[in-house]
Amino acid sequence: MSRILSFVRLNKNNQVYSQIQIDAISKYVEEKNINVNKSFEIEINLPREESNLMQLLENCEKNDTLLIYDLNVLGRTTETIIEIVKFLLASNIRILVINQNLDLVDNNDMLTKMILGVMSMTLNLEKDLMSLRTKEALTQKKLNGISLGKPKGTIQKSKFDKQRDKIEELLALGLSVRKIAKLLGYNNHIGLNNYVKKRKIREALPNILDVAS
Repeated sequence: MSRILSFVRLNKNNQVYSQIQIDAISKYVEEKNINVNKSFEIEINLPREESNLMQLLENCEKNDTLLIYDLNVLGRTTETIIEIVKFLLASNIRILVINQNLDLVDNNDMLTKMILGVMSMTLNLEKDLMSLRTKEALTQKKLNGISLGKPKGTIQKSKFDKQRDKIEELLALGLSVRKIAKLLGYNNHIGLNNYVKKRKIREALPNILDVAS
């Protein structure tokens, strides 16, 4: 037996919108003389709480009709909304959307196909525009003389960091970088030598013998 389910997305940070949904669904049900079999009110205040929507999806059954105020209640990105709409339609669940005046029947319905197509185009457009905005912003920074990437002189993490105390100790004893590399099990002393020079380890140590690498 088919059922009619209503869903309201609650958010304590936007109680006005929550109430708009409740009022719109109540008005629609009264005007259309619809009997709602089950009503869902799910609170989603933070992005990580989007998974709470699973409560609704798990309770929807084949041939149900889902009544919502707006497609936006299904997610906070176009991509998420499209995924949920497709999931519901593939499960033979009809979606009535009050605000957009939509009646999404199934994936084979021409109007539904057109709407999903437009939404997909919008999603691709959003991605393209985001990419363009990023490129243009980077180009503008270059034109303004702003250096991109890590600031010049930034010292990156090194595999030698974990043994820096030992390296300093051996340098202070007067050992060459070549010998230190061999003692610590490094195959090539050149990398260690560059590490010591870039971090000016010798200059920071007292009483270091001037031993060639």
